[in-house]
Amino acid sequence: MKHAYLIIAHNEYPVLETLVSMIDDERNDIYLHIDLRSTELYKRARLLCTQKARLFLLPIRNKVYWGDISQVETEYLLLETAFKQNTYAYYHLLSGVDLPIQTQDYIHSFFQTNSGKEFVSYWLGDKHQKDLNRKISRYYFFTKSLKRSNSRWHIITAPCHNLALIIQKLIRFHRKQEVEFKKGPNWFSITQDFCQYLIEKKSFVLQRFKYTLCPDEIFLQTILWNSPFKENIYKANEDNAGNMRLVDWNRGNPYTWQSQDYNELIASDRLFARKFSSKEKELIEQIKTIYAD
Repeated sequence: MKHAYLIIAHNEYPVLETLVSMIDDERNDIYLHIDLRSTELYKRARLLCTQKARLFLLPIRNKVYWGDISQVETEYLLLETAFKQNTYAYYHLLSGVDLPIQTQDYIHSFFQTNSGKEFVSYWLGDKHQKDLNRKISRYYFFTKSLKRSNSRWHIITAPCHNLALIIQKLIRFHRKQEVEFKKGPNWFSITQDFCQYLIEKKSFVLQRFKYTLCPDEIFLQTILWNSPFKENIYKANEDNAGNMRLVDWNRGNPYTWQSQDYNELIASDRLFARKFSSKEKELIEQIKTIYAD
């Protein structure tokens, strides 16, 4: 069966163009969501052409905000669009600044060898557990403006946001924990069966995670952990390893790969890496050259 690549993009057209060209394979379908605010990127993306893969530029577009339920809604939009279109061996969620660091032959062979596994990473350890408890136990209002410190709306909502958290803390309020919550990076590769299961849980997800901080890093990990598919999680007990993405959180938030990192990238056994910048043209061209089929 084919693979579905689901891409969320809002900037960096040169990186996005390279990504699309590198997964342009007859074994793939590509579904692309451009942030509603990214007008110029959308205009350029409409001109993207593929030779082998089918490319679907989603006509329905969301404004995607950091830490907000809009992230989850956009993931569901991509998953449901692809699910209705065809049956796929795997659904891969990528950002527009990701690139493959293996060939398509290698990637398809890897997933065939590990067929049935769910490639979802979990962040383990006391630090992450504390952060998870903080995010799921309170109501977080006005999440759309948390990262917009220069906006007039942020000036109005920030005090209200902080006051709501203070009140909840003072009265020792904790939201109901219906399931065992888990946390990890939001980029994944999941099977057709689990995709269907996840779509069936959409109502619960959107209701429970609407006022949760960074729900895109919690909802899928939580649903998978509490599902019949738990036993299929790839490297479930290894911190941040299961999704086969190479992401460096030590040097950045996350780190943007530089030309001097080329040897590290090509030595990795991971399948995809993020994130890349169009400023590093030489590195992007090197990655494209070595891993393009």
